Amino acid sequence: MKFMTAQEHYKPVIVLDVGRVLVDINPKVVLEELSRRAGREIGSPLQLDLDKFLFPLYAGTWSLEDIRRIVNGTLRLSLEPGEWRELWCRIVTGEVPGMREALAELKSEFRLVALSNTDEVHWKFLLKKYPIFELLDGWVVSYAEGITKPDLAMYSALVNRYCDDRLPFFYTDDTAHYVEAARSLGWEAEVFTDAAHFKEEVRKRCTNYLESSM
Repeated sequence: MKFMTAQEHYKPVIVLDVGRVLVDINPKVVLEELSRRAGREIGSPLQLDLDKFLFPLYAGTWSLEDIRRIVNGTLRLSLEPGEWRELWCRIVTGEVPGMREALAELKSEFRLVALSNTDEVHWKFLLKKYPIFELLDGWVVSYAEGITKPDLAMYSALVNRYCDDRLPFFYTDDTAHYVEAARSLGWEAEVFTDAAHFKEEVRKRCTNYLESSM
């Protein structure tokens, strides 16, 4: 997918979310295992509590250990720190089909940068376990920034570090309101569905760019 030849520093930037874009996730794994350990089905009240905990975790103001203590106290469990970390990482079920190949095709012409709401434990696990992350040229992750998407400061941090204050070439995310936040800044952005759709969206923008340059 030829776009342009350029020095690494001046390559156009493709920005990608991580969960359900680069790797698949299944949060139900945690609830199912907690249900098994508690001897009863853990339903939506705890799910709502876990959702409430995620943004402080992703923003780095809470730790995974803080959540472990709350879960243990709420469900009267005795999960050890190592057990809880292992269970937490089981949420990730594998790379999204076709995305590693897609990024490998694009890497010579684009800088590939992740923009993700994530916690430190998950992020270090992902970098160590999944080869797709070796294709990235950089990332902005929420726990390190102290803020989360859709805070526009997350998007601005990425532009400042990786785009030389230009707009990214393209951004994809599985969450619609994160895409809308990017569009409010003038980014070209689409909701992610699968690798084929992602490649088509990039191809269309390459064609439009080349035609406008003629």
